[in-house]
Amino acid sequence: MNKTILFDVDGTLIDTEKTIIKSWQKTLKDTLNIEPTAEESYYILGIPGTKAVERYSNDPVQSEQLLKLWEENDHQMFHYSKIFTGIDSMLQQLKAQDINLGIVTSRTNQELQIVFNNFDIKKYFDIFITASKTKLHKPNPEPILKALETLKIDPSETMYIGDSIYDFQCARNANVEFALASWGAKDNPEFDKVDHSLKYPTDLLNLI
Repeated sequence: MNKTILFDVDGTLIDTEKTIIKSWQKTLKDTLNIEPTAEESYYILGIPGTKAVERYSNDPVQSEQLLKLWEENDHQMFHYSKIFTGIDSMLQQLKAQDINLGIVTSRTNQELQIVFNNFDIKKYFDIFITASKTKLHKPNPEPILKALETLKIDPSETMYIGDSIYDFQCARNANVEFALASWGAKDNPEFDKVDHSLKYPTDLLNLI
């Protein structure tokens, strides 16, 4: 039995795709007069903002401006986001089973706080590893390894739940079990290799 379950946030706990895409499109339109389609913007899902802006700018000052405006737009458009059906109940039941719960996300501390300001889920978690807390980010294993080190837990007793290929690669690189949150995932042939594929959040309860 897994004693610790770590969760990604965007596309796993919270449906933020519309918020992220729309805020990114507005940021590029307002700063660079570029209007990418939603499909052209899917690459930003699941990676830190610093990596996302590299496609359009390698100038540190401009990149910082893009990130700042994107965060502002994300905050203003967060009303498009919603918690996935069944997540709150699932977290309650996992917590009742005395399982350690943690968050490992590509969001920064400030970006994660926006989530907590809108959804009452912080109370379920014992640890929060954000992009602000590690030098390297998904798919590098450092975020998950940081969580393991902080909680003093064994990889063999840990499972990571995520929706993106970066989540899967991060878990695999950290030698922890991975379960795909299919409710928020985009199709990828690599997902045929995941340890578990969850159709609904309740499937995790059955798995545990």
